[in-house]
Amino acid sequence: MSDKRIIDSEELLHLIKINSRKNENEEGDLDYDIFVGFEDGTYEGIEVDTSYRILVRNEFLFISQIKEFLEVWNGENLEKVRENATWFISDYFSDGNTYELEDIDRVFKEYIITEDQFIVVNSHYELFKNMIEHPGKSIVVEWSR
Repeated sequence: MSDKRIIDSEELLHLIKINSRKNENEEGDLDYDIFVGFEDGTYEGIEVDTSYRILVRNEFLFISQIKEFLEVWNGENLEKVRENATWFISDYFSDGNTYELEDIDRVFKEYIITEDQFIVVNSHYELFKNMIEHPGKSIVVEWSR
């Protein structure tokens, strides 16, 4: 099991800011794939590429899609499953509303519930496991490309 922790939206915003690029010629340190959970088990995704931009997906991610993915890859090599989980999320974030990295405060005001708590994990496979274990809970993947 991975190390995971719980943070609030304020701490998440702070982490994004300290890990983001400081000028145009710089790379960010960590990226954040944020999944705001709803009681019905659906998720709204926000991809924060701390070197480039923010993308808010226009389509919900459903727990049924995650279960289907895990069923297809059940029994496979764990490294292969982890890699394919990352590709699955990459495909999910192929389209959406794009914002400049400097608009992070505005994005948080529009899409993040201030009182929300986030489970922080370090891989997309861990994201999927936590979505199944804790449907509707908000989760963030803190990772390095």
